[in-house]
Amino acid sequence: MTTKRTNETDKTAERSCYVPLWDEATEEFHNGWLTYRPADPYFVHVDIEDWPAPVVVPRHVLADGLTELAECLSKPDRTALRVQPSSDGKYVLLGVTQGDLLLGVFRAPADLLARHLDGLDELVPMGGEMAEIDWDAVIATLLAA
Repeated sequence: MTTKRTNETDKTAERSCYVPLWDEATEEFHNGWLTYRPADPYFVHVDIEDWPAPVVVPRHVLADGLTELAECLSKPDRTALRVQPSSDGKYVLLGVTQGDLLLGVFRAPADLLARHLDGLDELVPMGGEMAEIDWDAVIATLLAA
């Protein structure tokens, strides 16, 4: 299930997709949500039920992980994601990491993830992220620091 919402306060669109996740270690089912906001065009927020915080991952890592191992690096105290196709290609394995420590591996349907990523191109085409960034706000934030 994919939902497209518009925030009435700032008129920004976002697209969320429900993803069923199977925890490979504990053999438990978790509800997951992928949320993409064009105001933050490079990243997708991955929320996992019963997980302490969302994992923020570059959109291209999710896309690349459909066909090959892809991962984003993070500071040792931050979570990151390692994504790769399963051996049968029906699933994508999402490995949540913190530094070099693997915290959990979740299996998600590859076709569902692929359809959601295709839908994100409707909001912001891959490679068109720079045009979505509010550079005035970025500069103001840098000058305020």
